[in-house]
Amino acid sequence: MKAPHKHFSFFRPVRLRRFLAIAVMALILSLSIGIPLSADVGQQPIQLPDLADVQCSSFVVFDRNTKQILVSQDPDKEIYPASMTKIMTAILALEYLDTNQIVTVSQTAIDATTPNSTLMGLKVGEEISVSELLYGLLLPSGNDAANVLAEAVVAVTGPVNAPTTLSPVLPPTTTAGGSQTGETTAVSQPTLLDLFANVMNQKAAELGLTHTHFMNANGLHDANHYTTASELAKIFDCALGYAEFRTVISSPTHVFKATNLHDFDAWSIAKNTNQLLADPWILGADTKVAEVVGGKTGTTINAGTGMTLLTIDKNGDELITVVCGIPYEDANHLTSDMATIVNAGAEACFSNDPVIRVTGNVMDNKPENVAEGFLAAVPTSVVTPVLTQTPTPTSSDETTSPATDAAGSTSDHPKSTDKTGIIGFVTSHPLISIALGLFVIIVLFLVITYVAVNRKRKHRRNGIRRI
Repeated sequence: MKAPHKHFSFFRPVRLRRFLAIAVMALILSLSIGIPLSADVGQQPIQLPDLADVQCSSFVVFDRNTKQILVSQDPDKEIYPASMTKIMTAILALEYLDTNQIVTVSQTAIDATTPNSTLMGLKVGEEISVSELLYGLLLPSGNDAANVLAEAVVAVTGPVNAPTTLSPVLPPTTTAGGSQTGETTAVSQPTLLDLFANVMNQKAAELGLTHTHFMNANGLHDANHYTTASELAKIFDCALGYAEFRTVISSPTHVFKATNLHDFDAWSIAKNTNQLLADPWILGADTKVAEVVGGKTGTTINAGTGMTLLTIDKNGDELITVVCGIPYEDANHLTSDMATIVNAGAEACFSNDPVIRVTGNVMDNKPENVAEGFLAAVPTSVVTPVLTQTPTPTSSDETTSPATDAAGSTSDHPKSTDKTGIIGFVTSHPLISIALGLFVIIVLFLVITYVAVNRKRKHRRNGIRRI
């Protein structure tokens, strides 16, 4: 006798539960492996400190167009400039040297650096152009580049006497047998680097600086090496008169060409120490700054850290911001503190002349790195009235950002997408949405079919009972 045939039914409760469990596991596995998951990876919003919370020795924001100080704190207090000294070194190099001139690195220039110096990476006997040295001076803040340029300048100027209001810069005197023995005191001959300090101080006197004195070309600490925030702004203002200087400080990086002692191109790639140049969006969506052009940082243990920076306000004015003496242990506050002070100066400038005339790299540069909602709204129009001030000779062409439209017009900013609700989720995660949709359809189909089959079985049983 044959065993009764068991009719297979996929829609029995046990089998259906197993299938649903397998389907759910398959969906989870596909989402975690096969389909890329979306996550909140990206730049998070940042909070800049209030102006009152910035801790530094002094700061000043100077409007180059109106010649007015916009905001300041102890701008005439004497401070140590550290590597912001190299702004003056660059001025003298551009004044006395041709940028295509080839100079040779001396032993004395290398010996005058310290073990913990920031360096360009030059070698004794290396032959290199003044142009490359300027990049090595201002981007990685190379003390070796500063010394090489200093010696090259003195080779042109010859010995220069210190200004009459200042003592000449000479090394300490030495004696053969001690000063109390009555023996003659011998004075060491000044080196080329000592003589360059005299050239620096002569230039400071020409600029009318009365609280500035230099002892070296690079800014290594010396008690007699000092300036003020306001006078550092004047030095920077002078440097901005050179188009080459603007080109260098506005460069985020520089790739060095081969030399006689570095036999391949890109032997070093220098990065600008100015972080606001790389990420100007840090200034915020409401900033009145249109463009960060560039500047120079400076840090030593005694000086703390600081920065000198050129920005362009939305009304077209060029602003110089100088911050000095942020404590060395708080050196990582430099970028955020500088952004706060720059914003305060830009706001004061724009309130004096609230007309948008220019756009720049602050909101156009690296938008993919900006926190969501951090981009400023695009102005509906950019007014370009006739400026009353005489424009600075070199302020137009050299500071154009690649991110700005060719005609200087306002470029379109990415608009933040509303990612809330179902529509926003589907827009942001199309693959996941399709998978979920298919899963829901399959589940609904199985449930509806299961209900329909159960109804048929119920009717069949009821018919058998009635028979």
